[in-house]
Amino acid sequence: MFYKHGITATGVEALSRAAGISKRTLYERFGSKDGLIAAAFDVRDEPVFRMYTEPAERAATPRDQLEQVFVSLEAVIRAPEFRGCPFTSASSELADLDHPAHPIIRRHKERLRRWMLTRARAAGAADPAGLARQLMVVFDGALVQSLTQRSTRPAQDARQVAKALIDASIG
Repeated sequence: MFYKHGITATGVEALSRAAGISKRTLYERFGSKDGLIAAAFDVRDEPVFRMYTEPAERAATPRDQLEQVFVSLEAVIRAPEFRGCPFTSASSELADLDHPAHPIIRRHKERLRRWMLTRARAAGAADPAGLARQLMVVFDGALVQSLTQRSTRPAQDARQVAKALIDASIG
């Protein structure tokens, strides 16, 4: 519901109704709507990460895996239910930087950057950390641009930019 309607627009009443539990039970389990938001993003962290990385990990080499994660990205963006990155959207919507969901959002983005870093190192990149940071900028930029433009073209462009960065760094 947070992904489909937004965090602010999704009230506790609607959440409890959708979960089939009382608002009281919801508050007993999560303490507050903020606690529920954090728990919801904690649960989504691994599946969203795997949505991009599992298909890429089937590629033969670390270099190919780096390129393939952008193929996975394009497939996600093509899905009719695509509404952007749920973690980026949440980060934008949650103005309070001390909100309990922010560490989970940062952990999610950091996990993907580390995944890219591991493959960049294994592929022999000249500056693996730099390549991983650049690829994250391209990856996240494609997510945002694809949403705002309502187009898969930014994902296609991102795949080409990522290949150029990988070629320049690994050879």
